[in-house]
Amino acid sequence: MRAARRWGGDPLTPFLLLTVGALAVAAYGHVLTWAMVGGLAGYTLSGSV
Repeated sequence: MRAARRWGGDPLTPFLLLTVGALAVAAYGHVLTWAMVGGLAGYTLSGSV
């Protein structure tokens, strides 16, 4: 428990989490882009706009 609390309070923790998140987005960016484009197209074609 102490180790988890010490790790959670470490100033590098947010930096490491953001780095991992940025790498994941970079690796799957094309998938996320097409998912957003498809969602927007479906929203537009459904007559919601």
